[in-house]
Amino acid sequence: MNPTRHLRAALRFLVLALLLIGSLPAFASSGFVIDVGPGRKDFPLGLPYSQATGGESSARAVWESTRRHLELTGYFRLIDPDATIDTGGLEPGTFSMQDWRTVRAAALAKTGVRAVGDALSAEVWIYDVNSGERLAAKRFEGNAGQERALGQALAREILLALTGDPGFFGARLTAVRQRGNKEIVVLDIDGQGTVPVTRNGSINISPAWSPDGRSIAWTSYRRDNPDAYIKDLRTGRTRVLSAAQGINVGATFSPDGSKVALSRSDGAHADLFLLDSGTGKVLRRLTRTGGIDVAPSFSPDGKQLAFSSERSGGSHIFIMDLESGETRRVSRQGSFNTDPAWSPDGRTIAFVGRDPTFDIFLLDVESGVTRRITQKMGNNENPGWSPDGRYLVFSSTRTGRSELWLSTADGRHQVQLTEGGGYFQPSFSPVR
Repeated sequence: MNPTRHLRAALRFLVLALLLIGSLPAFASSGFVIDVGPGRKDFPLGLPYSQATGGESSARAVWESTRRHLELTGYFRLIDPDATIDTGGLEPGTFSMQDWRTVRAAALAKTGVRAVGDALSAEVWIYDVNSGERLAAKRFEGNAGQERALGQALAREILLALTGDPGFFGARLTAVRQRGNKEIVVLDIDGQGTVPVTRNGSINISPAWSPDGRSIAWTSYRRDNPDAYIKDLRTGRTRVLSAAQGINVGATFSPDGSKVALSRSDGAHADLFLLDSGTGKVLRRLTRTGGIDVAPSFSPDGKQLAFSSERSGGSHIFIMDLESGETRRVSRQGSFNTDPAWSPDGRTIAFVGRDPTFDIFLLDVESGVTRRITQKMGNNENPGWSPDGRYLVFSSTRTGRSELWLSTADGRHQVQLTEGGGYFQPSFSPVR
């Protein structure tokens, strides 16, 4: 299949699976919201196996996907579905809530899947176990082969009903995948559903989403020189952003999408430039230090730029005020710090420090206090924030191969996303 058509089909697949039929009314409990953060995993949730009306294999696949997505969030302690015998239906009065009180569930999510030919529908009924109150009831539709996306839709509804927040569901990831050569791919948050953005047999690195999630910028050696490109994911059109002789790497969009910051060099030194994202025209040269300035990251308000520089010896994180040009060093972790990523609320910068392996650190921008997210777990690099600022995605070699991992911002809940190795430089798409 053509890569562009494949990518468009994958995006339509996700949208279709998230369409609400509307035949089940939604109910909301006043004030029932989990008061623990992601990473605690101390909220006991009952998730019995999906009830099947035809298509038992589809029902099990939907349930597995629902469970997997809920596990990714780090909020829940999922009660073993074999811990209680629940032979009732989904609706109130068709089952015994006492069965779930006995196993100390705080909430219950009952799911059902109906298969008629190639058509699938999946529904979820969510309850407060202590009061017996129904919190929400939703039904979604899809087709055979869309079980994983339907499971994500159910998980999103469960998270929304219990926390008031849909979390990162709806976002996707882009990353580099190495299978001999290095190509840019897009994949779902659970590490599945991989589709190619590039397929040119060359070295492609440093992918970055546009703020509207419709385009990806990256660097490719397809014409021998490391040039920067932008691809429109809807049309498949690829255009050159920057092709100056030397490196053109680390392209990152401004929050309004009108500009791109990247690193360019014509020799041993690399400096930061600000370009018009539509034309590639250089708007301003940002640095002239005679050293190496790379890995730019815009603050959420677009007024500052974090980047890595060797201007003070070693590699450290600096912040530049884009209006005045004033620049200050903010990292003090050892002698090598790079890959800054600004959190969505602007308060924190994630970065990579070497001590002695590569690990993920968080820097409080105001106080300068640094805390560590990974340690003694291989090399951990390329951090990127979820749109809600509660999670980080990064690459890690802790299993012996470079895989994508997801962590809560406090580092307490870390889970592997991909299998097979060769994944680098991940980033979250905006939630749309």
